[in-house]
Amino acid sequence: MASSLPLSLSSLHHHHTSTTPLILRTSKPLNLRTATRTYRPNSIKAFSAPVLTQDDLKKLAADKAVEYVKPGMVLGLGTGSTAAFVVAKLGHLLKTGELSDIVGVPTSKRTEEQARQLGIPLSILDDHPSLDLAIDGADEVDPDLNLVKGRGGALLREKMVEAASAKFVVVADDTKLVTGLGGSGLAMPVEVLAAGKEISTLEGVVEHGLFLNMATAVIIAGKNGVEVKNK
Repeated sequence: MASSLPLSLSSLHHHHTSTTPLILRTSKPLNLRTATRTYRPNSIKAFSAPVLTQDDLKKLAADKAVEYVKPGMVLGLGTGSTAAFVVAKLGHLLKTGELSDIVGVPTSKRTEEQARQLGIPLSILDDHPSLDLAIDGADEVDPDLNLVKGRGGALLREKMVEAASAKFVVVADDTKLVTGLGGSGLAMPVEVLAAGKEISTLEGVVEHGLFLNMATAVIIAGKNGVEVKNK
């Protein structure tokens, strides 16, 4: 019977002269790849504010001016591109029921036709010689709220209606601001009332486009918003 002999380090050395490589096995293959991240600079998109047109500015001023209108008022309705936005807004408020019981006194045939189409009740100065409020545009506005008006062709009736109003609110965009009247370089409006016109007692009267010390407030719409200048 063979006996078991203890193995010494020397015997191991003599019997195993070659080294066996150590092999590591795992249940899942090791992924030794280093994670890489690609850095991209943040892309910044510049969004510019929408550019407001002159009509956009006029509409902003008109919407603000209509805030002065209260139920039961008799209103002077101006003439011109800016005043047309006011009349349109009044018609909308009447239609939606947000405003009621107003009467308009138009300053031109054009304004009268627009107001009638929008269902705004109308009257004339003979029946309402005193008005609560007039809203109209202007061709020029100086720092003292003096105006040049009338280039829209309704000078005399505008002046009569607005002179009869307890308050006169002017709506304009910022291109109408001048340091002094006449600053726009355009001709001063003048109107001669010829025979056969509506107000025959004033035949031959010459009227000019200076509206001095008449405006109680001017609403100016510009690229930075709406500004109200009070007398």
